[in-house]
Amino acid sequence: MQKIFPWLCWMLVVVSGCTSYTPKPHGYPKIQFPEKEYKAFDNGCMYRFDIPAYAMVEADTHENADQCWYNIKFPTFNATIYLSYKEVENNEHLNALAEDAYKLAMKNNIKADVIDEEEILIPETGNKGMIYELYGPSATPYNFYITDEKSHYVRGSFYFDKHTKTDSVAPIFEFLKEDIVRLMKSIEWASSDV
Repeated sequence: MQKIFPWLCWMLVVVSGCTSYTPKPHGYPKIQFPEKEYKAFDNGCMYRFDIPAYAMVEADTHENADQCWYNIKFPTFNATIYLSYKEVENNEHLNALAEDAYKLAMKNNIKADVIDEEEILIPETGNKGMIYELYGPSATPYNFYITDEKSHYVRGSFYFDKHTKTDSVAPIFEFLKEDIVRLMKSIEWASSDV
């Protein structure tokens, strides 16, 4: 009995110590969002728009890029909006551009769980367009185009610069989505025929 008692006491300590374990919750880094402040961007192209003060605009230097294509960088959030501009030749050309935007958004349908399509009208400028918001593990959660339906067309797509998990960047995307909407609503065409 004397040999069993110390062994029994030791087992009791081990077993009782294991029952009080409480797992710690997962931690998430605190994201410091800057204050919303906008400035006009006009680089002498056929359109101008508002960007947040914490964004940088760079000319697209890709070999297939046309003049007046821009990349709006958000260095703090490792994200970019890619803008491309096209002059509209006629209604048939506009329909082809809109169809291209649709096809590019639908290419991500393989990864996206759901794609919401929303037609937009901006009464202040008379511009119209379409927004494609993709939910799930898609490379680009937000695509859009804006046009005056006469002469001008801008297409945009939003990407995070690094592979991310959708749920971990959701607060950042929601924050930047306001900036994308502001950009769309603020687009004005430089030509006098609008």
